[in-house]
Amino acid sequence: MEGDTVAENAMVPAKDARELLHQLYKANYISMLYLQQSKQHNPATASYLWCVDKKRIHNTVLMNVCRALYNIRLRRQHEVEVGKEWIERAKFADDTDENHSEADKANYNRFCQGLERIDNASIQIDETLMVLNDFENI
Repeated sequence: MEGDTVAENAMVPAKDARELLHQLYKANYISMLYLQQSKQHNPATASYLWCVDKKRIHNTVLMNVCRALYNIRLRRQHEVEVGKEWIERAKFADDTDENHSEADKANYNRFCQGLERIDNASIQIDETLMVLNDFENI
């Protein structure tokens, strides 16, 4: 499909459609076929045909979800390394330990909540990945 046809079908201005098409092309969601009408390189006389392939879109989305899962796991690993002191203190602390101030307890709770949020995000991304893998051929 040509860019102008895409703009008409999407009911957006041609300039906006071209920008969106190029963003989708850069993100590897669609492919482009460049047809030159003469031997000279002149973008004004060239035709750009945009193609949508479901397999390509699926693979791109799958790779983006895998990258997000990898990044969230790296983030959790980093947070655990940064909060290693909190984890060690929690292992050896008693409930009656009076050496910890209220600020320390609040910081420890904030650290635990952060890890819990990262874990929940990881579970949600993992479920999304599972759904994408299960419904690959649909």
